[in-house]
Amino acid sequence: MDTESKQEWCDYGDDAERSFAAGRLFQIGLGGHINPQKRTDPYVHDLYVQFPADLKTVRTPLFKAQELYGIDPQYAVTFNHKDAQRYLKLYPNIIVIFDILWKECSKEINGVKYEVSDMHMTVAGFLHDIRTAVIKSGSNRIDYARRVDDTNGNAKSSWVFDARNLQTIS
Repeated sequence: MDTESKQEWCDYGDDAERSFAAGRLFQIGLGGHINPQKRTDPYVHDLYVQFPADLKTVRTPLFKAQELYGIDPQYAVTFNHKDAQRYLKLYPNIIVIFDILWKECSKEINGVKYEVSDMHMTVAGFLHDIRTAVIKSGSNRIDYARRVDDTNGNAKSSWVFDARNLQTIS
């Protein structure tokens, strides 16, 4: 193929996109299709891909995150170790979305008042992104003392990390 022939490379790219969408995409367990706008605009993004996703609704701040883990409580979130193991086994391509909403959040603990500002932030990442965020945040883990003997299926520990280390969606 002529390295200077844009049309040859565009045709090659179109064939590669169709082949990828019809084959490899499904081999790795994902659904998707060629962007229909490609019919009229060859420069638009190539694919729409569906990834499995799980939503973590985060509404309770970790007020003592700074003193316990060195993470600003405004952005501290948790991810259950149990979920991480399960997702890795069953859904290796999952995207985990953390929808963080703080409204009028303050709490007094042992005579000390803790506060976070009102905020609505949504972040997301693949499992390896979350692992990287946990490592960047100090690899801190909460072991839940009241769940040591839990038989109800509750997670017994969670990783604590700074949500700003994931991709912000909004």
